[in-house]
Amino acid sequence: MSTFKQKPHTLGLSTEIIHSKPVSSEGFSALPVPVYRGSSTFFDDTAAQRASVNPIGLDYSYGLHGNPTQYSLAKKLAEIEGATHALVCPSGLTGIALVAQASLKSGEHWLIPENVYGPVQALARSLHMDYGVEFSEYDPCNANSVAEGLRTNTTLVWTEAPGSLTFEVPDLQTIVALAKAHGARTGIDNTWAAGIAYKPFQHGFDFSVQALTKYQCGHADVLMGAVLSNNTKAFADLERKNRILGLGVSPADCDLVLRGLLTLPLRYQQQAQNGLLVASALRQHPAVARVLHPEFPDCPGHAFYKRDFNGFASIFSIVLKAQYSDEQACAIIDNLKLFKIAYSWGGPESLGLVVNIPDSRRSRLADEHGRCGPILRLAIGLEEPADLIADLMQALDTANRA
Repeated sequence: MSTFKQKPHTLGLSTEIIHSKPVSSEGFSALPVPVYRGSSTFFDDTAAQRASVNPIGLDYSYGLHGNPTQYSLAKKLAEIEGATHALVCPSGLTGIALVAQASLKSGEHWLIPENVYGPVQALARSLHMDYGVEFSEYDPCNANSVAEGLRTNTTLVWTEAPGSLTFEVPDLQTIVALAKAHGARTGIDNTWAAGIAYKPFQHGFDFSVQALTKYQCGHADVLMGAVLSNNTKAFADLERKNRILGLGVSPADCDLVLRGLLTLPLRYQQQAQNGLLVASALRQHPAVARVLHPEFPDCPGHAFYKRDFNGFASIFSIVLKAQYSDEQACAIIDNLKLFKIAYSWGGPESLGLVVNIPDSRRSRLADEHGRCGPILRLAIGLEEPADLIADLMQALDTANRA
């Protein structure tokens, strides 16, 4: 009786390519974090696949939830800002929306400052219209306005320091104390300070949001945000919302931000110094009524800035004298040679915009006759300050002669 012998099976080319093992990384060490790509994350066995998910741990269960590149970025951001927990998300605004959704339910209320980043006001209006979440605004220059704005159903107090476009610095210590006494969570848009110039968790904040698009990336080629926290319960609520919404980021983009972090302190300081030189020069021009920069004593909240911050960003605004029109302000920006007209900031190139703010905020910037001229926002990059100053002076002089 003969015995049947099956011939050894040889894998086909396509199968061989797919299942071939990579070379070992043992013995290799370099500064960059590897870019881990992948949608399907492999489990060792069925028990591992069925194990419960730890929402605030290193959960390698699916590419959308995270990978070593993404978690490495979150870890570095937490170390910079002094946080226990961090996650990265598609944008800074996404981070603020996550904080709001993790802290607010229908019928509850949150306080936002009058000078907040414009899309946050739009977010508050949308949550009110669609889900019945109440909101009101407070005067960031008056801590009593926060105390008066707190309601029995207030569960979140939002801050931004300094304020968007007009750069007032609020009394953050008092705001946090009022919110904590009330039992409300607190959050801050800390993008201006880049996690370097202000440490929110040393002052009791529950959440800090960063737009990594700005200084952390540093090269104007990535859109990303981050939420950081030292409050484990609050962060778990936020991470649950993050997973429900299916928010993810590209590991390739995380790699670019990780690269930007290597030079973050140097770029932040250099751009800040460049900006201060430009801002100081502009104070002398006859067309300029005020320069809105927290380093200057006449900026609202300067004393709070000196108390709480250990540095400043390279973005500020100038208020033209009241006799200048919006058309002249636009002509100034259009006549700049070295400044690009664009949103955002924190990249190597300088940017300029004519901005509009509500009359209620403009009144605080009024001259002795109750008038306020157009406002220009400038984000200073890494060009030579003397070149930027010369460019701004020629543009201002042109408008002055018009």
